[in-house]
Amino acid sequence: MALSFLEVFMRKIGIIAAFLCLAAAAVFLLWPQEQASPEQKERTVTDSTGRTVTLPSHPQRVVILNPSNLDLYVAAGGADNIVGKPTSQVLSETVKEKTAAAEEVGIIHQPDIEKILALQPDLVIGTNVPFHTGLVETLGNAGVPLYIQALDDVPSLLSTLDFYGKLTGHEEDARAQAAVIQEKLDVVKTRAEGRTPPKNLLVFGSPDSFNMGTSKCFTGGLIDMLGGGNIADRAEGDGGYLPLSMEFVARENPAVIFIVVHGPAETLEPKMRRDLQESEAWADVDAVKNGRVYVLPYELFAVNPGVRAADALQTIADIMYPTPQ
Repeated sequence: MALSFLEVFMRKIGIIAAFLCLAAAAVFLLWPQEQASPEQKERTVTDSTGRTVTLPSHPQRVVILNPSNLDLYVAAGGADNIVGKPTSQVLSETVKEKTAAAEEVGIIHQPDIEKILALQPDLVIGTNVPFHTGLVETLGNAGVPLYIQALDDVPSLLSTLDFYGKLTGHEEDARAQAAVIQEKLDVVKTRAEGRTPPKNLLVFGSPDSFNMGTSKCFTGGLIDMLGGGNIADRAEGDGGYLPLSMEFVARENPAVIFIVVHGPAETLEPKMRRDLQESEAWADVDAVKNGRVYVLPYELFAVNPGVRAADALQTIADIMYPTPQ
């Protein structure tokens, strides 16, 4: 049967419409699509001094001024982007190996600003000491951000590892490392369960002075994790370190003394032991009389131990509780 004019017309309209749809689809596929917003090139953060710092989202040339931050940045997968590192005797073999190509830029208390700038870094990381915070203006004038990260306790250590994972692009690996560290710490802490901590004193020695460490310093915090007993927490004053008062020590009479040397161990350690043995004031302290004075390993306690925090905690646990329960 012959089609009516209207039917023929409608069929033609349908064919044309289908063609236009196909053409539109082809144009859609070939036309450059709007991409998702590219990853931000910078991030703005607040450092340990309270400063707002804008730094690259993923820095490519990093200079790190202290061993602890270097240790954590390497653990977070950033070794290949480290161009400058501190001169230090406490670096682990792993860190030494992975940062072998990085140039030394001076000891923690004397960073060489000329060497730092010559490396053309896009980020410098330091800790909260005047020798580092004092570089803010010079580095800022050169267009280089300085990020200050203090590591005062275990929570700050773990959160810093996580943050460095974001900077290096290895966030999941960094979180996994942090979880392993926390798990190891939790295992060591069981050593103290149900036990009374011995009354103890934490002494920090340098060529110039001796101080008592409270639970507000990193090592003091480790002692606190194992039950405490640190007599310095009962002394007058505030902060992580207090001047050593022999009168206070004699009155408190600690059963255990921990010593951390800040300086050449080969000269400071014998001096401290000699002072203890020859001093009438120290002679009556139980820790000295009973031979319970311990110089803690330099590589774990002279600076924050970083990823070796559980090793440091184990060292203290073995001293506080020499026999398992």
